[in-house]
Amino acid sequence: MPGPVFGTVKAFYKDQVIFTEGQVGDVGYLIKTGKVTIFKTIDGEQTILDLLGPGEVFGEMGLITDLPRTACAIASEYCDLVIIDKKTLHKMVKQSPKLVQAITLFLMKRLGGTLHLLEHNKTEDIGIRNFICICHLLDLACENNRPVDYHRFCTKAKGITHLNLGQVRQAMDRLNQANLIKITTDKKGVILDNAEIRIIGDNAFFLQAAKRLN
Repeated sequence: MPGPVFGTVKAFYKDQVIFTEGQVGDVGYLIKTGKVTIFKTIDGEQTILDLLGPGEVFGEMGLITDLPRTACAIASEYCDLVIIDKKTLHKMVKQSPKLVQAITLFLMKRLGGTLHLLEHNKTEDIGIRNFICICHLLDLACENNRPVDYHRFCTKAKGITHLNLGQVRQAMDRLNQANLIKITTDKKGVILDNAEIRIIGDNAFFLQAAKRLN
C-alpha cells in the first residue's frame, strides 16, 4: 500500500495522539490549522517541550533519520496537518539546489534543538546520539558524493549538536579511521587549511556502517 505523499492533509481531533515516543516514523508534519503539543515523559511525568501552531513543522527527525521518535505529539485542538513524506521530499530537494540549502539548514537547526533538550534532561546516551546526528548531517551535506569543506562543516556541526570543536573533530577522525570518509591531508597526514571531506562509496552504506561503529 503506497505511503502518504507531500501535500496530503490529515485531520486530528482534540487530544488525539499523532505519534508516541519510541515509535518509528518516516514522515514529518506541517500544521495547516490548529495547535499541537510536543511532550516527553521524564521520571514518570509529562514534560511539555513545545506548543506549535499553524505554519510550524514537527516530527522532522523522521525525514532524515531512522531513529525512534524522541517525544510524543498530541493535537491540542482540532488540527489539519500536511504530511511531509520522505521520498517525495528527497525528489523536491534534488530538483532545487536552493531548496536543498533551506531545508537542510532548517532540519539541522531543529535536530540540534531537540538534541539540546535531550542533553539538558539527561534521558539518553547523548554521545551516541550526537555521533549519529553528525553522520546524518554529513550525509546531507555530501549528497551525491559531493565534497564539503572540512573546517566549515566542523564549525557548523559544533553549533548544531552543542559539542565542542574537538569532539566534532574526534567524530570525523573516527569516521576517517574506519575508512568511511576521506579527509584531505598533506603527506604527513596533517589536515590542510582547505581540506575537504568526501564520503567513500554509497551514502546509504555510509550511514549503515557509521551506526555499526556504536
